Amino acid sequence: GESSLEKEEFMESTLSIWNINPARAKKIGHPAPFPLELPQKFINLYTYKNDLILDPFLGSGTTAIAAKLLERNFVGYEIEEKYIEIAKNRLKKEVN
Repeated sequence: GESSLEKEEFMESTLSIWNINPARAKKIGHPAPFPLELPQKFINLYTYKNDLILDPFLGSGTTAIAAKLLERNFVGYEIEEKYIEIAKNRLKKEVN
């Protein structure tokens, strides 16, 4: 497949420690959000463009946003209706 990872990004991402600032729960509207940079690093390291990313706990949609920004497809599952709406709204705002 076609990678979206540059050599410098690969070298930086494979270091033993990542410094990533936390996400703010109040800003996102979910009690346990994680920063967008976290799934972006993993998706970029371990997948290729147009791959399918599965998120079995969609929550606020952070992994889905990262997947779309990196030209991947995604499938997510969530049982809480309010979080599905948060994820949909975030996708519309942050990806389009």
